[in-house]
Amino acid sequence: MPDLARFQDAFAEALLAPEPVGRLAREPGFAVYRNTCARGAIEALRAGYPTIDSLIGEEAFTGAALTFRAERPPSSPILADYGAGFPAFLARQPWTGELPYLADVARLDRLWIESHLAADRSSLRPAGPIAPGASRFAGFRLTLHPATRFAWLETPAMTIWLAHRHPGGFDDLEPEWRPEGALFTRRRSAVEAHPIGRAEHRLLTATAAGATVNDIAAALEAAHPRVDVASLFARLIACGALLPA
Repeated sequence: MPDLARFQDAFAEALLAPEPVGRLAREPGFAVYRNTCARGAIEALRAGYPTIDSLIGEEAFTGAALTFRAERPPSSPILADYGAGFPAFLARQPWTGELPYLADVARLDRLWIESHLAADRSSLRPAGPIAPGASRFAGFRLTLHPATRFAWLETPAMTIWLAHRHPGGFDDLEPEWRPEGALFTRRRSAVEAHPIGRAEHRLLTATAAGATVNDIAAALEAAHPRVDVASLFARLIACGALLPA
């Protein structure tokens, strides 16, 4: 191995080691650089997961962030997008068993940042309202806006997430323990969060898979006979989640 590559490997290992040893650890300024790198990763993760920071507190978050950084150090000098694997990391930690909603709340923090950083696209709307079943919609498809993100969660994470994103919103929070859906859209550069039901989640999933409007409507009417499918399409178009394909 060339000397430069050997040095780079040793340097990276020393940066991430719990307690660096050897010549590098004794170099002037190395400890300062190492601490600066660690702090940068921790603060980038904290900025990406503010709801988790609020839920578990600064000290616990810092400890979790350090452990995560040791497993998944930043792979880019641009830290705004750092931490994609943090929700799955939290789900594996034994201590999160007392907070069974925590990993799902982290998923929502991640979806928010992904929506915020996503590419833009003009939010053109279809010519006229969507009327599933009409002959003019045979073969017609919608697509997701690039900033659209959505999830179906087995915990009331969306209720918890929304409460913690609004000061004082969690003072008397006692959410009903049930699955919930979440949708994030972006209009006028601002990310918007929307609770959604199972029918809306299925509509979004089918749209992402490329299904036609009429096929989606038929499936939804069979699974959710009491749902006004045309109104679901209208709501998701109005909030910017869906665009003409």
